[in-house]
Amino acid sequence: MKILLAGATGYVGRRLEVRLLEEQSVSLRLLVRDAREVRESAKHLVEIIEGDIRNREIIRKAVDGVDVVYYPIRFFGAVWERENFNGSAVQIFRDVCIEAGVKKLVYVGLHVAECASTNLLRSVVETGRLLSACPEKMQTVWVRVGALLGSGSVLFELLRNVVQKIPIIISSRWMNVKINTVGVGDVVEYLAQVKDLEVKGNQIIDIGSEELSFKEMLKTTARVMGLRRVFIPLPFTAHRLSSFLLMLATPFSFRFSSPFIQALQSGDIQPPREGEGVAQHYFPGIIPLSFEKALEKAIDEIENDRVMSRWVDTLETMYSVSSEEDVARAVYQHVESMHFGDLAPYKIFRAVKSIGGRRGWFTFDFLWRIRGFMDKLAGGYGTAMGKRAMSDLRVGDMLDVWRVVDLKEDKRLLLEAKMKVLGKAWLEFKIEGNTLTLIAYHCPRGILGRLYWFSMLPFHFVIFRDMIRNIIKRAHEME
Repeated sequence: MKILLAGATGYVGRRLEVRLLEEQSVSLRLLVRDAREVRESAKHLVEIIEGDIRNREIIRKAVDGVDVVYYPIRFFGAVWERENFNGSAVQIFRDVCIEAGVKKLVYVGLHVAECASTNLLRSVVETGRLLSACPEKMQTVWVRVGALLGSGSVLFELLRNVVQKIPIIISSRWMNVKINTVGVGDVVEYLAQVKDLEVKGNQIIDIGSEELSFKEMLKTTARVMGLRRVFIPLPFTAHRLSSFLLMLATPFSFRFSSPFIQALQSGDIQPPREGEGVAQHYFPGIIPLSFEKALEKAIDEIENDRVMSRWVDTLETMYSVSSEEDVARAVYQHVESMHFGDLAPYKIFRAVKSIGGRRGWFTFDFLWRIRGFMDKLAGGYGTAMGKRAMSDLRVGDMLDVWRVVDLKEDKRLLLEAKMKVLGKAWLEFKIEGNTLTLIAYHCPRGILGRLYWFSMLPFHFVIFRDMIRNIIKRAHEME
């Protein structure tokens, strides 16, 4: 069976790719924006098509000779960004699939009320309707899921950060609205089996495990993590206050937190009833994990450094389109270099990849945290995004306020700033011979961008010298 997995480097896409490659009867093709984001161990096992999913010619090339297509899986997090829903792009994707003779298209969307109050959530339903509009020409399987719970998921990061950081939790009305939850591992298993579903016509399949309120989830999370938390009820919604507190306690921006609360409050994220029972009928061998079991599994993956993907993998605003030409056009540079003697380059690079996340940024980590807080207040995500793995990086990963845009093992790591920098900024680590070089680049936007660079320059001298010295020190300690 020839399968196209579009958006293969997203949160669910990465996990589904691993699951599909377990089946020897599958020939897998990936459609991605940047082929470098595909994990190295999979590149010889799959065919990779690189390009924009909105480009008709790219789509035509990707679906040629394919039996089953998985439409890009973006929801519960990435969905908040879809302010400019493009129905024509969805129709083009569907029509090209039909022209190519695709037998089955699989679409994954949230459990959303038919008359959702926001354009963001209505677009989830509208995408499903458009893709399903020609059942006589191509079968569409529309899988509707609850809030995903797994290591690196939006829901898990919300719960984990709130419980860890807030000992006294203000419980307002929106926290009492129940939503359906489902473990990400169960979703991946359903999707892997959907390709073999032999039924006629379009199908709507609703999957999930149990309905819980956000307050109930927080209490369960606190119990599983062994923490005591006090809940103070409020008789009103406190939308703005809750959004602000979530912004401070979690990796999310105010712009991200606010529509999440609004969607819960309005009842837009509700389990539909049309596909109820279909999943149990067609997939009797799948028994979804309970909320608590899925939570325990996610915590175990975090503690053992086995996070395969994170919610930020699917965020369009975090995707970088920087090129080497962009970096070359930088107006300002700050360079720091230091010799590391006869130490092996791979040990230095291993230390470079270990920076950030829970390990922080050495002596002046508190300054990075302050900078991240300022970014939050300016509407960004701040440094709380953290890191997928303690000592591993790949192209596309987020590293606190940076995104990895290039990585050449033992030679180079290039990071692009995803905080508010009044222009564009990059941080590069290079190993040449026995010298480690750190270069900060900035391409300012207007006079304010230039003022920003010079205001940061005194901090650069102190922070970057300390950083490069401590990277070499850590490399010695990690021997």
